[in-house]
Amino acid sequence: MDFTLDEPQTLLRDSARRFVDNDYGFEQRRRLVEHDGGFSARHWAQFAQMGWLGAGLPEAVGGFGGGAIETALIAEELGRGLVVEPFVAGAVLAAQALLHAADGSTADTALGALIDGARLVVPALADAAGLRTRVDASVDGTQCVTGRKALVVAGSSADCLLVSATEATGTSLLLLPAGTPGLTRHAYRLIDGTPACDLVLDAVEVDPAMRIGAPGDAAAALEFAQQHAGVAWCAQALGVMGRAIETTRDYLLQRHQFGVAIASFQALRHRLADMVIAHEQARATLHGALAALVNANGPGSQLARAVAIAKAQCGRSGRFIGAQAIQLHGGIGMTNEYIVGHCFKQLMVIDSMVGGTAAQLRALAAGMRATKEHPA
Repeated sequence: MDFTLDEPQTLLRDSARRFVDNDYGFEQRRRLVEHDGGFSARHWAQFAQMGWLGAGLPEAVGGFGGGAIETALIAEELGRGLVVEPFVAGAVLAAQALLHAADGSTADTALGALIDGARLVVPALADAAGLRTRVDASVDGTQCVTGRKALVVAGSSADCLLVSATEATGTSLLLLPAGTPGLTRHAYRLIDGTPACDLVLDAVEVDPAMRIGAPGDAAAALEFAQQHAGVAWCAQALGVMGRAIETTRDYLLQRHQFGVAIASFQALRHRLADMVIAHEQARATLHGALAALVNANGPGSQLARAVAIAKAQCGRSGRFIGAQAIQLHGGIGMTNEYIVGHCFKQLMVIDSMVGGTAAQLRALAAGMRATKEHPA
């Protein structure tokens, strides 16, 4: 697959790069995380105005006709800025789930509001340990959803939450306004400053208008949306790795010992070269996942394998690059006032978002065993 960017893609990438350079400097980011709750409504409105929230959606639903490549270009540049606003969670995972599970006006309205920035819609898909979210009939015959969701990125700032729930016929999707009776949010911060919350659902009455798609019919749409989001998370991680490498390179050129820049020390040059190699390895697997996603019509084993490979390599490369960046900086790399420590933290958060490197390797090993035992 040819990944040479055309003119619209180049302009899209450059717009995201300018935003990071002009409006999302490291000190601006620190103020946002420390004093403004980690989410800027002004920034989110800028994302909408520049077309980023609909860049990966078809024109038929109000998007801009792009796809996974356009989404990845934006995500990588936002990764360079260590952006904490929920671009992947909202504009990719929630948007793709709404797009592929939709069969009525509720999803269309929600997608339109998401694209133009009028509403922040974030997914709440991960059940808290031992607390499966279920839709059951109450005593009076109404349907209610009960359970607890964990790690809802930007959930405390969201206008609507896209909640997955199990019922007798399978997995369903519900779009719940933040003020829905019985819905409680417990906010906290992740280690990189990203705002998140746990979501408690205490017998929340299910209105038919809250349903996205047919009851019990959302599993395939969710899987496909999660593959999209996994690729976008990898692209964002690639941007963070690139920022860590650039910062480390500049530091080695500026820091002097024995009258020369320490960048002239062969051992340090080799370690920086190893970081660049790890970055390119991650980019190669991202390209493989993008090629599989662009050519896929829905979830499948080949797509799942390509995305799992990208997640595993990005997790491995990210941990290596982040740790090397801190070590090459020495003590300053550990301080909250310097950027490389924040790069490492965001890489660890992204690895957690995609399920963790070890989990991806286990999934790949299981797939290989299954293929060996049951060859096509």
